[in-house]
Amino acid sequence: MEAHFPEELGIDSALWTRRGVQELIEQQCQVVMPIRTVGLYLWCWGYGPQKPLKRAYEQDPEAIEEWLEHTYPEIEQRAAREGAEVAWGDESGLRSDAQAERGYAPIGETLRFI
Repeated sequence: MEAHFPEELGIDSALWTRRGVQELIEQQCQVVMPIRTVGLYLWCWGYGPQKPLKRAYEQDPEAIEEWLEHTYPEIEQRAAREGAEVAWGDESGLRSDAQAERGYAPIGETLRFI
């Protein structure tokens, strides 16, 4: 599991989940294992569920403060001068904290996409 992403082994998941490990065990060992048992094995092997971060992993508090105190007020002032409206959006159209499934990683390590 540490050497491969699930997709590299034919598992339809970006993260290692209990269901993904269950599929891998079935593929490799021809054993159908209950999902709860897979979770127990993961825990015994030192893997635990990962809690999603509620902020950017590499957040820069100083840059945020600069933006909030200087950059954004300048944008607001310019918009007011020009009779414009400030609109917010992002490139994905998805919530950045959305999580469909819980991923598993070695206990104490933060799960990150590469």
